[in-house]
Amino acid sequence: MPDIIIYGFPFSPYVRSVAVALEVKDVPYRQQYIDLRPVEGGLGSAAHRALHPFARVPILEDDGFRIYETQAIVRYLDAKYPQSPLQPSEPRAIGRMSQMLGVLDCYMFSQGIRPVGAERVVRPALMGATPDEALVAKALGDIAVCISALDQLVSGDRFLVGDTISLADIMLAPHLHLISPVPEVRAMLKGTQLAAWLDRILVHPAMVATMPPAELRLPVRLIALEAA
Repeated sequence: MPDIIIYGFPFSPYVRSVAVALEVKDVPYRQQYIDLRPVEGGLGSAAHRALHPFARVPILEDDGFRIYETQAIVRYLDAKYPQSPLQPSEPRAIGRMSQMLGVLDCYMFSQGIRPVGAERVVRPALMGATPDEALVAKALGDIAVCISALDQLVSGDRFLVGDTISLADIMLAPHLHLISPVPEVRAMLKGTQLAAWLDRILVHPAMVATMPPAELRLPVRLIALEAA
């Protein structure tokens, strides 16, 4: 059995990023899911906080070494398993990669993807609540700004910052794949360099291998539902 364990939710884009990194590097791993419901061992429980003090995902355990925060995890994996490196060496490519990761973590996820996911997915699916479409509209506006900014940073090569896959690709692809079914997001992406890149990256073996099983994709399907 592999020594590497990824703890998380099957549809989390951050969890998928870690899995993609391991797939690219051909390093065996297994996933252990944390229950989203407020049950023993589930989201926010003492057991969860023992793995991650802020009750987030993913958490990686590698032969007894535990680490959380996605960027920290993937950079750790890139250092420990140097085959198929995920970080460029050219200064401008390093800068662009880091810039894209900053836009994702600081703006796109926190201001856009997370509120849309909460209102269009979590509240209806787990709480039976009606989405707050005013919050969704604000979040979609923030996503539009991020998509425009990121599109201006695309290198025009096969991958986001060059001819080889990097942390920018493995971090951004799961997020954009998650929200791309949302009609408003589809419209934002239409005709962009990001859309063309997303089509290419989704057929990469590491992305194909990390697609959640159909029965675990409910939130991804729900997020695509148009408001009645």
